[in-house]
Amino acid sequence: MNFGDVNLFDLASKRLQWLSDRQKVLSENIANADTAEYRARDVESFQSYLSNTEDTSLPLNAQIVETKTAWGEDFSGNNVVLEEQMMEAGSTSGQYKMAAGLYKKAHQLILAVSGN
Repeated sequence: MNFGDVNLFDLASKRLQWLSDRQKVLSENIANADTAEYRARDVESFQSYLSNTEDTSLPLNAQIVETKTAWGEDFSGNNVVLEEQMMEAGSTSGQYKMAAGLYKKAHQLILAVSGN
């Protein structure tokens, strides 16, 4: 990634889209915690997501991948661990709030500099 060409608003927008996609996948994991043979999923890393969206100005959906869990699986073949998924969902929520706050502050800074 070439940081000389980084657009703060574009990067923040992509980060917010990636976090939104991740929260959706984590919510699906939690909803399917009792579904037989359901496999926990996550989204690709943010770095991979940025590489896939470099050629377009429109944010794309993050690729969904099966995730490994350190706790194994239950007798039905389901490997979703609710505690683990809740921690990831909480972390993603906090990251979203921080990214949205930074985006808002950058926008306010531009408005202040422009005199509006």
